[in-house]
Amino acid sequence: MEAISTLLYFLITIGILVSFHEFGHYTAARMCGVKVLRFAVGFGKPLLTLKSKSGTEW
Repeated sequence: MEAISTLLYFLITIGILVSFHEFGHYTAARMCGVKVLRFAVGFGKPLLTLKSKSGTEW
């Protein structure tokens, strides 16, 4: 049972780290004047979609 919880914590931690990493790419692109159309983490159909005032789909 401990192995399953350790694996779950590991996957959650990796997911959070990847999200922050990708947000860094988004921030750098915006600072360089690039219009970002979509920010997403992962593959497949989105579970939740939001649209900001700048037109970025989250």
